[in-house]
Amino acid sequence: MLVTVIAALLMCLSVVLVAVNLRMLATDTARTLRDGARRLSRGGRLASNLAFGCLWLLIFALSYG
Repeated sequence: MLVTVIAALLMCLSVVLVAVNLRMLATDTARTLRDGARRLSRGGRLASNLAFGCLWLLIFALSYG
């Protein structure tokens, strides 16, 4: 019982910490995606990099689905 209460409190604390820092989390995510897209397009191999990423997404989706 005590372990369940501690686990629930830790989950609530994690949710509160994420909610408090949601703006920073969104900003960092947007910046990371923007920088990643910029790096992909600068290399001149945008289509091949996107195809490779889609291939891995497909592999993971089919293996866990």
